[in-house]
Amino acid sequence: MREVKKGKIAVVLAAAAVMLLAGCGADDSEKVYLDEIRAEDYVKLSEYKGLSVEQAPPEVTEEQRDAYINYQLSLNPKDGAKEGDTVNIDYVGTMDGVAFEGGTASGQNLTLGSHRFIEGFEEGLIGAKAGDVVELNLTFPEDYHEGMAGKDVVFTVTVNTIMSTTLQELNDEYVKGLDIGCSTVEEYRQYVNDFLMEGAEAAYEDEIENSLVSMLMESCEFTKEPPQGMVDGYEGILRENLTAEAANYGMSLEQLMSLAYGMDAESYAKEIRNQAVRYAKQSIMMQAIADKEGLDVSEEELEAEMEEIVANTAYGSVDELKKDVDGRRYKESMMAQKVMGMLRENAVVNAG
Repeated sequence: MREVKKGKIAVVLAAAAVMLLAGCGADDSEKVYLDEIRAEDYVKLSEYKGLSVEQAPPEVTEEQRDAYINYQLSLNPKDGAKEGDTVNIDYVGTMDGVAFEGGTASGQNLTLGSHRFIEGFEEGLIGAKAGDVVELNLTFPEDYHEGMAGKDVVFTVTVNTIMSTTLQELNDEYVKGLDIGCSTVEEYRQYVNDFLMEGAEAAYEDEIENSLVSMLMESCEFTKEPPQGMVDGYEGILRENLTAEAANYGMSLEQLMSLAYGMDAESYAKEIRNQAVRYAKQSIMMQAIADKEGLDVSEEELEAEMEEIVANTAYGSVDELKKDVDGRRYKESMMAQKVMGMLRENAVVNAG
């Protein structure tokens, strides 16, 4: 079972909400789209141009750059894994050729020498390199739980990555081997600095946009509750995404919510519903601004966007894409991006 990272449920819910654009959530007969309502019937807009936000400018420190480089130097040593290293693995356990319950996992982090697995499992991965597939013929201990005690099993293990306790040497030869267009250590340091700055700048813009939306949500007056079908759509996809995340950890949704967020079924159901209402209101607010500013998306713009998606993905045609993507929802997303661009262009950003 994978290690669960604890965090704020709102972050997970925010990421999950984006997936509603693909048309997941409520059944087609229950969906309510923005083009079916008059946004101004639901919200009275506050002033949305010239909003002032505080945000520290993006920066990359030497410490951040060196930490990133050291992390990369710890990955996938040429001589393979040794005791004390942490491997990320996928594995399938079989008995008499049949996979057994609890014997399969993916993305599992395992420190070799921790004795978390049965005897021979961790030892069998010593010397393995990233990308190797290792077959381990093992026997469960006699005191293992009923049904598996003393049984012979085979674990097929794929080594995804290795994080070593010993850093590789940073030299020109290592840099050239990365095949990223750098030939020297100094070039690599600059490359990493630029790479991290790109991330810092993206995070900077995200924080500004989040602040603008939050300010508007607080200052606008919502005169009616969002349509039930719209809220249901958001709630459905939030729940679906959380359930999928739980499955990645080999858990049920209830188990994930309890372990990672300390919530019982009633608590997380209420939180998901509250977030779904907020996302519906936010969409309506953005539509109201789009209506006022003439920022709606035309069918031609939608078609051009979908053609670009097809050109950069494995989809063979726009018609094929439309089978998986709800065009009306995607159009709403494009509208929100237009509105966000206008808000950002007119915002006043002060260094925090």
